[in-house]
Amino acid sequence: MKLLNFLVLLIVVLTISCKEEKTKVVNSKNTVKKVQHYICENKCENSGGDAAGNCPVCKNPYTHNTAYHANDLLKSGPLKVESNATNPTQKTPQAAPKAPTPAQNTKGVYHYTCTNGCAGGSGAADSCKSCGNKLTHNQLYHN
Repeated sequence: MKLLNFLVLLIVVLTISCKEEKTKVVNSKNTVKKVQHYICENKCENSGGDAAGNCPVCKNPYTHNTAYHANDLLKSGPLKVESNATNPTQKTPQAAPKAPTPAQNTKGVYHYTCTNGCAGGSGAADSCKSCGNKLTHNQLYHN
């Protein structure tokens, strides 16, 4: 019984202590870079940020980065390890499937909305159920 209590305590401590800033491996040298919420489509160096805006390098508007939400370790759970296709002995960490983002926040604002102003929305960048246009990210969802 003491062993069981110890294991539960160990798991809780490890779970709490493993909370880290969102990071991503960006090259084979295992360089770690923060995953930005908004990114430049041209992948300009030193661009991106936590809020929508324009890229300081190419001046194009930032786009919403869905990887920012998918990389949240506390929501998605532990990493799964799968074999690498080019080198089966090398293991590649893969994020566990995460729960879908709720379509509406607590204020009733949709995460993705129609650019034509159709009623409703979605929790993903699907097509509008009324007109068929692709839904776009709604920044007000995060406020």
